[in-house]
Amino acid sequence: MDHHASVETLLSKAEIPIIDLSHMGTVEAPCKSTVRRVAAQLHRSLSEKGLALLVNHGIPDEKLRAVYSAFDNFCVLPNGTKNSYLRTPPNNHGYVPPGVERFTNEHVEEMRHTFNITWLDRQLPESEVPGFQAAVTSLAQDFQKLAALLLRALALSLDLQAEYFLNSHRNMFHEGNSSCMRLLYYPPFGAPPTPGVTRCGEHADYGTLTLLAQDCEGGLEVQTSTHKWGRVGHLPGSILLNTGELLASWTSAKYPALRHRVVVPEQPKIRSKGRHSIAFFVHPDDDTPITPIQCPVNQAEQPATNNCIVKNGNKIYTAYQHLQMRFRETYAS
Repeated sequence: MDHHASVETLLSKAEIPIIDLSHMGTVEAPCKSTVRRVAAQLHRSLSEKGLALLVNHGIPDEKLRAVYSAFDNFCVLPNGTKNSYLRTPPNNHGYVPPGVERFTNEHVEEMRHTFNITWLDRQLPESEVPGFQAAVTSLAQDFQKLAALLLRALALSLDLQAEYFLNSHRNMFHEGNSSCMRLLYYPPFGAPPTPGVTRCGEHADYGTLTLLAQDCEGGLEVQTSTHKWGRVGHLPGSILLNTGELLASWTSAKYPALRHRVVVPEQPKIRSKGRHSIAFFVHPDDDTPITPIQCPVNQAEQPATNNCIVKNGNKIYTAYQHLQMRFRETYAS
């Protein structure tokens, strides 16, 4: 049930594209006609809106609930225990306590517990939360498979050969790639909420694209093409796809990066509940040069960056350099 039925949402106004991923097949054996249909829908959705809701994506709700529950069990551990899993730069893996990250101006505190997962085989709180590693690993592998299928459709949406993006995203959850599954728990607020506190400030994601699963508590807002903020709303069982900064750079802003935020709900009964979400940030391999795409269609099945024309005057930077720059800004305090 959407607790925000009384709040008008982009979903209730039919302003968010919904894409059915049924019968896409697998990366190894894609159903080409379905992938082509999804590619056409992605092209329209991402160029016009920067986001889409995906249904029949193949990720079971019980896997999401298992990870929400495991992270809840982590969040109630003593601070000393949680802090033994702190994120330690330049690695992005680990726990980030409330108030450490900042996407907005310095006068607003952002209240959320976060666990960034970039490795599936180390530094997970398995002894303190039995079953944590199995729940996280199973869900991460599902997200990775879904992302790979979408990267294939994304290439076709831009008239590129199907492996174009897959070739530069081969190492998700391995060394040399910064893709991250991020567990998020937003604690309840009192009524009235504390001034100067929010859940997540306005920002665009840093990578290629983001896949977001969330519970029904709401609060996610996106910036529309008219630069107004719109509440997304809740579609049970769907996963939100949105564009990131590297995709905007690659496509010369044909697919602009979506700005979004998470606000504190207006209704007291919802403020008194926590909010769960899981974001999978899809990033290219660290050494991928990010140069605007001007590529011939159906070129040889090679890492396609080798065959692209680089527009004059653009400084070439890698995916890793972009990400580290953004992290320095986010964790500046």
